[in-house]
Amino acid sequence: MVGDNIEALKRKEILRSEIDANKLEDLMTTKFATIDSEMALSDVVGRMKKENLHEIPVVDGKKLLGVVSFSTLIRKRSVVMGQKAKHVMEIPPKVKASTPVTEVAETFISTSYRNLPITKGSQLIGIISRKDVVKLILNIKDIRNIMVQEIMSTEIKAVQEKANIKDAMELMSKLDIRTIPVVDKEFRLTGIIGIRDIIDYSWGGSGTKSIKKGAYAPENNPIEITVASLMHDGPVTIGPGDTLGNAVKLMIKKNISTLPVVEKDELKGVVTKYDVLEMIASVRIRDMVYMQISGLEEEDRLSLDVMEREIQNGLQKVAKITRPLMFSMHVHKYNNEGNTAKYSLNARLHTEYSTYTATAVDWNLMKATVDLMNKLEKDVTETKKVRVEKKRRGSK
Repeated sequence: MVGDNIEALKRKEILRSEIDANKLEDLMTTKFATIDSEMALSDVVGRMKKENLHEIPVVDGKKLLGVVSFSTLIRKRSVVMGQKAKHVMEIPPKVKASTPVTEVAETFISTSYRNLPITKGSQLIGIISRKDVVKLILNIKDIRNIMVQEIMSTEIKAVQEKANIKDAMELMSKLDIRTIPVVDKEFRLTGIIGIRDIIDYSWGGSGTKSIKKGAYAPENNPIEITVASLMHDGPVTIGPGDTLGNAVKLMIKKNISTLPVVEKDELKGVVTKYDVLEMIASVRIRDMVYMQISGLEEEDRLSLDVMEREIQNGLQKVAKITRPLMFSMHVHKYNNEGNTAKYSLNARLHTEYSTYTATAVDWNLMKATVDLMNKLEKDVTETKKVRVEKKRRGSK
């Protein structure tokens, strides 16, 4: 056990060193689009669509004032296109040229940004994208050779072709994601849809996405059209037995962030740039396990302290078997009428040797949390037994 821990620590340190040897000044883009704080939101959206951006910096000269993001615009219910950028911008996290790459990866995870401004003092000097960080794994053998099935999310959240766009938007908001696979009645993958597709249609202007003829019934409200009207047919996919390196190459080549994982026409999971960023962030040096819980509604936040205690208890049990590095969990609440809300918890745990995913569903949030941690502990224990058995056989 001690030998295993020393081996794992050395492996983690080597990976961290390889990743953080890359400097942001060499990775960042120094030519980028910006906007003025007085620019009308309609012009801001047009600029973002033209530049294919999910976030755009708001500046005064070279001074960074904030960022306008599509995610913020989607979440806000009272956005008026005549508003000025300064009324909808948000303050981005601080990233300096000296910030380690592993810390930047963690920032991408905690903020869901796709592009982060890099500053020197208050001056904007560059932009780092998720793609800039993710593509680094192509030079790291231990990561690029990982099988897609070892990192993909198997608890698939998809939307039906005949669902309304507003349903897709609600699911994106609840799950804090920007792209969703589209499936038919037999859960076969038929397309993919993202926030950009919805923005492009809903807010019109030049470059507005066209609607497929006959794919929807005319409605006054654009969010009432069907998902099939805006989805991309024939999405790019990858197999579960392929490597993470090939998945990243495909994402970069096709300029996409989400790859449905398909085997014999059946949707098996999803792998994203976010998953790769989690792997990179997991080797960052920190005193405690990085833990992130998302999706909790306001009325459930009173339970956060108890949830964190149960998660910490579970992680302590896992730590007796293998070292936990990063834990993330998303809470999805549904059937929430009166006191009949049900909770679906999806978690991912990165340890020194493997990545584990687990799901738990229950009417009681605390019970779902305990069940989830028990499942993870069981999976970690089984993996440890298999690894020990392989070593035992190899020593004979």
